[in-house]
Amino acid sequence: MYQKVTSLISLFVLLLLVGNAPADTFTWDSGGGNNLWSTQQNWEPDGLPTNADDARIEDPNANCLIDSSVTAECISLTMNSNSSLEMTGGSLTMDGFLTISDDADSNSVMIMSGGVANMGTLNGTNGRVRVAYRGIGTLIMTGGELNSYDKVEVGRQAGAVGYLYLYDGTINFSGNSTDLEIGTNGTGYVYQYGGVFNVQDNIKLTQNNADAVARLYLYGGVMNAGNLRDPEQMLGDPLMDITEGTLILPGDYREVVNEYINRGWIVPYGGLGLLNVEYTADPNQTTITASNLPPELASIPSPRNKAQVMKTAEGVTLNWTPGDFAASHNVYFGTDPNAVNDANDVPGLWPEFKVSQDSNSFDLGVLELGETYYWRIDEVNEADPNSPWKGVVWEFSLADYIVVDDFESYNEIPDGQEGSNLVYFTWSDGYADPSVNGSTMGYLFGDSLERDNVHGGDQAVPLMYNNTQASYSEASVNLADLSVSPDFAADNLQTLSIWVNGGPGNSAEQMYVKLNGIKVNVGQPVELRVVGWQEKTIDLDLFSGLDLSNVTELGIGFDKTGAVGGTGTMLIDDIRLYTAADEQ
Repeated sequence: MYQKVTSLISLFVLLLLVGNAPADTFTWDSGGGNNLWSTQQNWEPDGLPTNADDARIEDPNANCLIDSSVTAECISLTMNSNSSLEMTGGSLTMDGFLTISDDADSNSVMIMSGGVANMGTLNGTNGRVRVAYRGIGTLIMTGGELNSYDKVEVGRQAGAVGYLYLYDGTINFSGNSTDLEIGTNGTGYVYQYGGVFNVQDNIKLTQNNADAVARLYLYGGVMNAGNLRDPEQMLGDPLMDITEGTLILPGDYREVVNEYINRGWIVPYGGLGLLNVEYTADPNQTTITASNLPPELASIPSPRNKAQVMKTAEGVTLNWTPGDFAASHNVYFGTDPNAVNDANDVPGLWPEFKVSQDSNSFDLGVLELGETYYWRIDEVNEADPNSPWKGVVWEFSLADYIVVDDFESYNEIPDGQEGSNLVYFTWSDGYADPSVNGSTMGYLFGDSLERDNVHGGDQAVPLMYNNTQASYSEASVNLADLSVSPDFAADNLQTLSIWVNGGPGNSAEQMYVKLNGIKVNVGQPVELRVVGWQEKTIDLDLFSGLDLSNVTELGIGFDKTGAVGGTGTMLIDDIRLYTAADEQ
């Protein structure tokens, strides 16, 4: 009896140890002579991943196939390099995450035309789909069914670029935190041409990062979602473009949808059509569709509808594509959308009526910063009894700031060659005599501009300081060379904003800004060591004695704070002038 009990205990311990065995990692090595997931020799070690193992497809030549003969499973699946996974049938089941392009240098693709892919089905809480976690990742569905028991992220980390194409088939989210996050921290594109998206929770266009970009194009099919993200929590650059597709929300969400529309985040037909927002009590849902403009109406407005326009010395010019029967065009323009919509062409009755003309372009001149404007084009042909054809009301706004320099216009073309625009020829620094001025604008070796670590756009500029010989380091620019008007008072400009990024090895010198030679210190010396983009704002009132109607020069510099000066490099980006100090 004792021996039997001992044997049973030993067997129990053995089973317990086996059940707690650590997961293995199976890596695709294309060693099986074909591309089937179910071929054991295609994996290292030889064998097939089980629901206790991680699978990785990282061979740049990999083209793994799951067809109707394959039942694939794993804990998680990670794709990297230029690998691809094609699913034409069968099944793929995992408890954890599907990650397409986990590494920053990856460009992986998953193509699904059939079968069923399940993420998180073992416990219903742990599945997630990541299309471009760090690198470039693409998911293309032309059929089949993909089920995620957690969220789907397209463009997860900063720098990631994700693409999701749904031509046919079904994508279901249900379970735990089932959001569709597009541009979580990076850039995400979702194109739906057909099929069905079932999003249990929210559609989140941009999530955590002010530099994130989200684009959702509903060119067809149906997208069901629990709601749209709260507009007050939105960051980055979001846009949903609805054409032939349909968005359905379960409840009366007209308020949030209209807020998205008013902010220019939902547009029809690329901004050229009309949005239809309809609530029905039975069933209890809000449906958003779009319709294209009739061919007799003016279309393709420039500036595009809901656009934000930057002020330039040339002002704003309206352009549009004429309707099919137009012989002339009546132009209406103003700051009241209702008045622009109601106005007619009776001379002197409506100030919003500007002109009747043959041209499909109208020069508005220079407009006011921070203001929203509305315009309408009526197409006219006196020979047609249906004339005039009343146009829709479009709008655009002028940003409440002027760009001084965003460093996007500079290039690396050598001096003397056509098109050369080197940053250190526009900005003056101390390179010629470092004993007097210790600044250097742009890197000394390789490209002069910074392109991997930027605040906005594609480029920033490094400004190096060296006060070991000189008493200061300063780079300056003539505002006329940047096409910035010297009359700050005319636009009621009140605040100068500069984005900076430091380094832990920087010496703690005193940063300052000059306008027309008048200096104002910026922040504390130790802040030059802070890694990460910071906005530095300076009220223009602090430049004592400055004539705001004639500001011609800007300087950025660093003063020596001790007897022995130090060195460092600051990244500079997005220098702007705002109309009010509290609008940053």
